[in-house]
Amino acid sequence: MARTPGSPTSRWRPRPGRRHPGEASAGQVLAVMAAGLALAALVNADALVERAEGKPFGRERDRALAIWHPVQDVGHLSQLTRLRDLGDWVVGNEDQGAASVVPTTTPPIDAPGTARPALRAPAAGAPLRVYLGGDSIMHDAGNAFLDIAAGSPIFTSTLHYENATGLARPDFYDWPAALAADLAEQQPEVVFLLFGGNDGQGIITADGTAVQSLSDPAWQEEYRRRVESVMDIVGADDRLVFWIGLPPMRSSDFDAKARIMSGIYREAAADRPWVTYVDTVPLFGDADGGFVARLADASGRAVDVRKDDGIHFNTAGAERLARHLLDLLDQEIQATRASG
Repeated sequence: MARTPGSPTSRWRPRPGRRHPGEASAGQVLAVMAAGLALAALVNADALVERAEGKPFGRERDRALAIWHPVQDVGHLSQLTRLRDLGDWVVGNEDQGAASVVPTTTPPIDAPGTARPALRAPAAGAPLRVYLGGDSIMHDAGNAFLDIAAGSPIFTSTLHYENATGLARPDFYDWPAALAADLAEQQPEVVFLLFGGNDGQGIITADGTAVQSLSDPAWQEEYRRRVESVMDIVGADDRLVFWIGLPPMRSSDFDAKARIMSGIYREAAADRPWVTYVDTVPLFGDADGGFVARLADASGRAVDVRKDDGIHFNTAGAERLARHLLDLLDQEIQATRASG
C-alpha cells in the first residue's frame, strides 16, 4: 500500500500486470464460457435436433439442422448425450422423450357408417365418454371443458394436447397414429378435435413434393386428404365427432391461412354425417368475422378473450368456447332423448 503525501486516505495501487489469486483474464473467462456452452450443446444435442425438426419447412429449418445434426453425431460418438438421459432418469423424466415418438403406421379401422350416429343418453353411473384432442389452442379450451364438466356426473372427459403439433408435420408428431391408439385405449363416444394453430406451413405431398404456400391447390389437396383421413379414423365405431374451426387471428397473414384451413374442415365435415363442423368465427369475431380481443361475457361486461399473441384463448375465451362445446353436446343428448 502506498500513501500519497498529504492525503487523508490510503488507496490500493495494484502493480501493472500483476494478477491476484483467483483472478482470470477476460480471454480465459470467455474460453471457459465457450467450453461450457459447447458441452451443454453436446449433452442436449437430441433435444436441439428435435426442436429444429419441429420448425416449419424452409431455409431456417435447413440451417438449424445443418448446425445441430453434426453436433448430435459428436454427442452420440462421445456418449455425452447419455448425461441428459441420466439427468432425466434422476428427476423422473426418463419417459418424456419417448412420449412424443408415435408409430407412423396407423392401424386399420372399420369404415364409418353413412348415417349420423345416435348418441347414447348418459346417466349417473353411466357417464358419456368424451375425448378432446389437438394442439396448444385446444390445450386452453380443453382444460376449461374439463373444469366445467367435472361437476357433472354424466360426463367423463379426457384431454390430449401436444404443443407445436398438427397435421402438417407427421414427421414431428403423428396425430393419426396417436389418435388411433387413444381411441383404442379409451373408447370415447364423443370426440372434439382442434388443429391448425401450427399447420400454416409447408407440407410434403404423398409423392414427396414440398409445397410451401397454403394458397397452392396442391397444398390444399394434401391437407384435405389428411383431414379426411383423421375424420374417418375417429368416426369409426359409430363415434360422434366435433371438428372445431380456427377462430379469427390478429395477424392478417395468419388469419388468411386459418380461413383456408377452416374451409377445408367445413367441406370435409359436410361429406361425413358423423362429423359436425364447429364454426368459431361467429363466437369470437366481429360482425364481419374479423379479430376482436374483447367480447361481452354472460353478464354483458366486456372482457378480454384472447392472449396477447392474437392466436390462443385466455381463461375467459377458453371458457367461452368450452361452454359452447358443452351446449352442442347437450343439444345432441336432448335430440337423442326426444327420439326415444
